[in-house]
Amino acid sequence: MVERVDARVQGPRGARGSSDSGSAPSVGKEGARAGAPHAPARPVAERSKAWFEVIFDEDHLRTLPQVTAASTRCEVDFLEQALHPDKDAEIIDLGCGIGRHALELAARGYSKVTGFDLSLPLLIRGADESQRRGLKVNFVHGDFRELDRREQYQAAYCLSTSFGFFDDETNRRVLQSICRSLRVGGRLLLEVVNRDYIVRGLPARLGWEGEGCLVLEEVEFNFYTSRLHNRRAVVFMDGRHIEHVISIRCYSLHELGKLLHHAGFRVLDVSGHWAHRGRFFGNDSAALIVLAERRGE
Repeated sequence: MVERVDARVQGPRGARGSSDSGSAPSVGKEGARAGAPHAPARPVAERSKAWFEVIFDEDHLRTLPQVTAASTRCEVDFLEQALHPDKDAEIIDLGCGIGRHALELAARGYSKVTGFDLSLPLLIRGADESQRRGLKVNFVHGDFRELDRREQYQAAYCLSTSFGFFDDETNRRVLQSICRSLRVGGRLLLEVVNRDYIVRGLPARLGWEGEGCLVLEEVEFNFYTSRLHNRRAVVFMDGRHIEHVISIRCYSLHELGKLLHHAGFRVLDVSGHWAHRGRFFGNDSAALIVLAERRGE
């Protein structure tokens, strides 16, 4: 089911409890059988939301460093060279946020770009910018864990360590779903932080000034689980104070390569920086930028 939240932003496909034919059966009054006795209502414990379900909003944008237009152009140059998409190819930006890369691709003439993200505030910001600039990007509200679009895309990309939020098994299933969403020979560009680089500087305490706010972080690494744990506190000039605990699974190159292989991909090349495609310097490279393609059956 697709629920339209905004004229330019689509709601989640395949959300739990929904079906292609319509809404899920109601568990309230409308879902009761005629003539059946009414059972007393039971209190339902509300599930606490995961950090990635709440952190990505307008306030989050205020904590980020400014990204220049030149940086975006450099990254999209890399995307074009690596993915080799046709101008009318279906391309999906997984974890698109405000659509920085998707909008640049649309500005370059790519007519079927989809931005996919769980954050409605960021999607709406991207859709507004798309409309303002007269660009065509299809912004879709959805969850990586529920991605179900078989062989729809020629190319996909997932950048800025948007992969690794879940437990190991769920991360594996997410990569398998991404692979199934691509046509055979379709390409994926995946950028995540390089585990072997970051562990050298941890634990650490960090602080910086954002847009009308001060950000403080305590960052640790769990060597048993290979998860980065970040306790973040943000103090705003208007007096508000928010805290989040962020947990991300980090990968070494050999580990990520195996994960991609088992998901159905073939790794084509690896880079450690946007400015140097195909060059990777082990634990001296801050990022893993991996280009892979879907193998044939």
